[in-house]
Amino acid sequence: MKKKYLYNQKNKEELIEILENEKFKRITVSFYKYVELNNLENLRDDLFISWNKLNILGRVYIAKEGINAQISIPKKSFKLFEDEINKIDFLKNIKIKIAFIEGMSFLKLAVKVKKEIVAYGLNEDD
Repeated sequence: MKKKYLYNQKNKEELIEILENEKFKRITVSFYKYVELNNLENLRDDLFISWNKLNILGRVYIAKEGINAQISIPKKSFKLFEDEINKIDFLKNIKIKIAFIEGMSFLKLAVKVKKEIVAYGLNEDD
């Protein structure tokens, strides 16, 4: 059973309306890192709770092999976000790529445990 506070509870129309009425700008960023991860369910919950508090939207995939994220951060919260990720050992000083295009890129935050962070179709040993 999903924990109620760990996933979006609004429909698409509500999410669009909220975004259209935001009075601040967002920065869309991406990052990834190949690193061996354990306790994926706990990591997923911790990232969702932390980033949801910062009003971050987007999609984050975590797997045993690492993390892959494309997210939209309120501009005013970007420094707080950097501070948060630098508290996580495997994300400390990660290279964050800032998108050139601004605007509505994501409607909600989704942090998902996946088999692979990028689907290469390779065997685990490869």
